[in-house]
Formats: sequence, C-alpha cells, structure tokens
Amino acid sequence: MKQLKNIPWFLPLVVVFFILHSIVENFGFIYFSELIKISLLIGGCVALFYLFIRIFIKDKLHAALICFFISSWLLFFGAILEWVKSVRFLYWLHSYTVFVPFMLFVFLLFILFIRKKATLWNKACFYLNVLLLIYCVFDICALALKSVQPDRQAIYKPINFNTATVKIKPNVYLLLFDEYPGYKSLKDSFAFSNDALYQFFAEKEFKFLPVFSNYNMTFYSMASMLNMQYIDKPFIPLQNTFENDQQRLKEIKNAKAIQYFKAMGYRFTNYSIFDILDEPSIKGNSFVISQATLITNKIFFNKILKDIGWNFIDGRYKLPYFKYIFMHEDRNNMFIEKSLNEKKLQNSSSPQFIYAHFNMPHPPIFYDSSGNYLPIKKMLDTQSYFKKQTFLSYLKYTNTKIESLVKNICKNDSAAIIIVMSDHGYRGYNNTNIIEPLHFDNICAVRFPDKNYLPTKEKWSSVNFFRYLFNCEFNQQIPYLSDSSIFLKDKRPNN
Repeated sequence: MKQLKNIPWFLPLVVVFFILHSIVENFGFIYFSELIKISLLIGGCVALFYLFIRIFIKDKLHAALICFFISSWLLFFGAILEWVKSVRFLYWLHSYTVFVPFMLFVFLLFILFIRKKATLWNKACFYLNVLLLIYCVFDICALALKSVQPDRQAIYKPINFNTATVKIKPNVYLLLFDEYPGYKSLKDSFAFSNDALYQFFAEKEFKFLPVFSNYNMTFYSMASMLNMQYIDKPFIPLQNTFENDQQRLKEIKNAKAIQYFKAMGYRFTNYSIFDILDEPSIKGNSFVISQATLITNKIFFNKILKDIGWNFIDGRYKLPYFKYIFMHEDRNNMFIEKSLNEKKLQNSSSPQFIYAHFNMPHPPIFYDSSGNYLPIKKMLDTQSYFKKQTFLSYLKYTNTKIESLVKNICKNDSAAIIIVMSDHGYRGYNNTNIIEPLHFDNICAVRFPDKNYLPTKEKWSSVNFFRYLFNCEFNQQIPYLSDSSIFLKDKRPNN
C-alpha cells in the first residue's frame, strides 16, 4: 500500500495501458514484433520526457504527475478528440483551432495547480496507480476473452493447382496503377480516347483483356484478385468499417496467387503498398494503416499531421518536414520505378514474380502531363481530384511512366510476362448515381511472349485474372467464377 502512495508506478502503467488498449481495439491485426518495437519506443520517450522534467523539478512525484498528465493527453489525443466530437454540448471544442489551444491551456493550468498542492501528490499517486492497475487488468481480461474466441478466417474454396504440369517459368511483372480508368471511362466521361497508349501496347504485342473490377476500393479489389475469390462475408457494402479494411489487409498478406508462384519455385519481390507473405511493403504508405500505425495513428503528432498537416506545407506557416511527409507517395512511386529499372534478372537462379503498386493516377496529384510539379496549393486542393482536366493531365503523365517501364522490361527481360492493370476505375464522378458502373471500369493489358492467349468472355472480372494467367501460361485447368461487382462506401463516423 505504501508503494502505491509513494512510487509513481502510474508512469510506466500508462504506457502499458495504452499498448494493451490498442491491442484489444486491433486484436488480430498487429504482429508481436511490432508491439515490442513500438512499446519500447513509446516507453523510452516517456522516460526521457520524465528525466527532462526532473531537470527543473526535483521532487519525483511532482515531476511524474506532470509527465503523466502531458503524456496521457498526447498518447490519447485522438481518442479524447473523438469523444469530444461525440458530445453535442461540447460542439465549441470540435475545431482544432479551439481544441489544441484549450489543451495547452489545460496543461498550463494543471502545472500551476499541482505545483501549489504538494499535499495532494501522494493521494494523486495512489489514485492513479490503482486506477491504471484496474484499467490494465480489465484490458488483460478483455484480451484473454478475445484470444479464446475462434478466429474468423476468410473461407476459400480449394483450388486444384498442379505444379507438376508447369513446363516453363518466365519472370512475371505485375505493374498495378491505382485507380487507372478503363477505355470506356476515359472516352465517355473524359472525352479522351487514350489511343496513344493502346497503340503503344499493340506495338509491344500486348493483349487487352475485357476485365472490370469487382470492387471500387483497393483493399477489397486486391484481396479478391490476389486470392482468386470473392470477399468472404459478412460485411455491409455501404458501411465499410476500419475493421473490414484490416481484415482485407490480412487477406492480401496471405495472397493465394503468390503462394502458388512460391510453390512453383518463384522468388517474390514486393514493391507494393501491402505486407504480403513474409515480404513487407515498400517504405510505408499513408493510405495503409496497419501494424505499428494502428497503435500510433491517434497519437497527437500523427493525428495533427493527418488531419491538418496540409496547413503547414505551404504559405506563412510552412514547415519543411510537413512537405516532406506530404510528398511521401511521390517518393514511393519514384523508388518503385528506380528499383524496377535497375533490377537485373538475367542471371537469377530462380524465376521471379514482381508486384509493383504505383499510387497513380490516384490522388494526391503531383504532376501535369509534361512531368512538371503542380503548384503546392493545387496539390493540396482536395477538389483537384474532381477536376477532370487535372486528373487527366496526371493520367497522361502516368502513361509516360507506363511506356518507359514496359520498354525497359521488354529490352532487359524479353521473355517475361508483363501485366499492366488497375485495381478499380475513377471514383470522382459528381453525379447522383453513387453506384456508377464506371467505378469498376479499369485497365488490363498483358504480354505473354508465347502468345498463348486462351479465349475470354466478352466481359469478365478481376477475380478471374490469375485463374486465367495460370491456365494460359502454367498449364492449369482452374474453373472461372461468375462475374459481378459490389459498390462499397465507408461508414460515416459519428461526429
């Protein structure tokens, strides 16, 4: 009992509670190794902050209380803000311009208050120690309960894949361009025929497949395509949740199609935005919240960066670091392009499957058709995406990248299979019909050096793509699934 009054166990306990609560909220979606790393990082930061405060405040309890109060606000900032937004009479606090100054004012008020109330230090220490212990025990019980519940895995119908019938194993390049619209979309909605790109593909002996996407969201589309199955329900299409997205990421990680390539002796190179099998994603991605970011995405600095960081990219209050973070997707695209162009496969002992996922012409829109950076204000303008000429200009720039990559692969690895496709179509149509068929109109061009293109239906979908590839090039006889599309929409948060 004496220790609870005199020793600030609440300081390490707040870190333990923060991690435990994050595990409970995101159970099944975080690797143990990630938990260890982020726990040590957060614990180290809190410890350093405490030591810094001790330079100015000699009493350990006094310093610990200040450190705890400020650390708690920073760690639980996102959760506190969400709670504030859920309380109607606190509407005046909903804005960052009010909430952040209010938070700083509360910091100052607490520091001044606790400084003059030395008689409360031991009582506060006892209260916080007991409270945090209760919270931690409660979350441990919740975690234990979740761990004994059956894990709901996606149910996949078995596919008869016979590696013994495989005769040749060319290198395979999957070049995926996020949200690249199909021919019909560009012609009907953008008044752009895109004939130059199609002519280029014809010259390089590509075949266009009449493929449309099954879903209008990347996680769903890629989970379905890479597993050659429709998404296992339950999920509510017009109320897609954060948990649904995390489940799709788990399904992408276990991609059956890539498992089949591995079974054939292929080496997998992952230049995508996803963790797949034992290969991590490239350099992180602001659109994929997984692993450590599931824990840290609501911390003060990350929440500020995500929600209002664009205010500090340009103008009077610009900060170079914020611009560096904003340009992350552009650096990713350049990294993937450079890696593909420099990759040498001729002397490789194993065939390779390379999956490169370019975040273009998906916004943010960085370039015009000539490859010049747009003005920062235009990059930051969320309406740029809905301005078709701006999007189209970025698509034309994307075409130059597609042509450059294809030329390089054809030159350096002429016997390779090359796939150029998108996960779904353009989603920025400003019309009243939310279930716009063009959302699913994507691009799919393939180059099989042996030209063994089996017959296709007049129109079919991405869920059958790898089934078709394995049947054409790897002597399989995998049946096709019926084709359909499902329109998805995120559930609106309660503000």
